[in-house]
Amino acid sequence: MNAKGDANRSVRMTKQRLYQALITLLQQKSLREITVRELTELAGISRGTFYFHYTDIYALMDQMEAAQLKRLNELMDTLIPSISQEDVPTALVALFTYLTENPDLCAALYGKSWESEFTASVKRLIAERCWGNFAPTGGTEDQKYMLSFAVNGCFGTIAAWQENQFQPPPAEIARITWQAIRAVMEQM
Repeated sequence: MNAKGDANRSVRMTKQRLYQALITLLQQKSLREITVRELTELAGISRGTFYFHYTDIYALMDQMEAAQLKRLNELMDTLIPSISQEDVPTALVALFTYLTENPDLCAALYGKSWESEFTASVKRLIAERCWGNFAPTGGTEDQKYMLSFAVNGCFGTIAAWQENQFQPPPAEIARITWQAIRAVMEQM
């Protein structure tokens, strides 16, 4: 591989180490309590390397959150058109599978501290993406509350499922969640 390819691989590996270190630290403390020094020591990189890629820890967190929002958007593209089907969409199973395959990330972003700014952004994204499909003419006040209930219920399910060590398996929790979503959406 050429030097450029090696550099790209090196950059990807450096960023992955920083992501993992940040995820680990977020499970122990809030973002504002994390220092660049402890992050870089845990990641095994120099402070200079960190600052070459990011202006501060918040920039790293923004990039990590943006990647998660992109992944969620991709799943939503598949999930929303299938809201009328009775069978659990594969995208919902994929979401729960992704969370089980990334338990540290799940704990950092969707865990006990799930009322973070990131989670609020995700909830807004889901509500906005869903609203146009379920109430394209503006909807009623009741519909707005039902959608809020469904979105917050999904996050509550994720937090409870995480606390239960990701049991039942992803396909089963997806089925339970889908059943609850459909029950609410049928009233919209």
